[in-house]
Amino acid sequence: MKYSTLTGKGSLSTACISLLCTAFSAHAGDFVNYQSFDASLYVQGGNKVDPQDTISPIFEAFGDYSIGDMYVYSIWQNALNHNYQGTGSTYYYKFVPRLSMSKIFNTDLSYGIFKDISFAQWIDRTQGYDYQYMPGIGLDWNVPGFAWLRSMYYFEHNEQLGWNDRRLHIDYGYPFSTKWGDFRIVGTFDQTFGGSGQAKTTDFKPELHYDLGKALGQKPGHLWTGLIIEPIKNKYKIQSTRYYDTDQASYGVSIRYSFF
Repeated sequence: MKYSTLTGKGSLSTACISLLCTAFSAHAGDFVNYQSFDASLYVQGGNKVDPQDTISPIFEAFGDYSIGDMYVYSIWQNALNHNYQGTGSTYYYKFVPRLSMSKIFNTDLSYGIFKDISFAQWIDRTQGYDYQYMPGIGLDWNVPGFAWLRSMYYFEHNEQLGWNDRRLHIDYGYPFSTKWGDFRIVGTFDQTFGGSGQAKTTDFKPELHYDLGKALGQKPGHLWTGLIIEPIKNKYKIQSTRYYDTDQASYGVSIRYSFF
């Protein structure tokens, strides 16, 4: 959950809020297009840096608005290993507002598989650490078969070292149906670039979801079960060595309910 201890400047967040307020005033008539809220329970094993086995409630929300969109994620991670010597639980949350250029200027910017460009702001916090503020540029793609495909390029700021790293973030959703039911592959990919001598981190987390609710005769798109794998190289930007291995491939299962 934590790559490094990063924090941002107040002027950066103030500028973002001012821009959001300006855009909101211009589009206050029909602001909300779509909103969702999901709750999950995730059981994970195979960790090396964290407790080996964990159970975590997760809450997520997404909103599509007349000026852009907003993603909110929070997790409360709890150790299942009784002999674990570190903190038994921790929390992490983030919210990512994005201002869409095509929505704000009411102009279709799509061309081929390119869909839209946005100004993104990643703000997060892990228990015991300061807030991180990472501005970036987001690109949305219109690729056949994908319900969504987004890539974002962020600039990371460290209070002691300044603008000391960059990060590429990709998230995606790919639904498909088989004779056994409806599925979707969703997930994220994160790559940091090792600025200021830090270890480069690669974090890939695909999830396979099955629409259990539909299989049980309920309304589709609400109750999901999932299988998750998460290979990570140099977790939390800690360089892996033969003395301390921070490369891992964790795995887990989840049950998820979408309320909207």
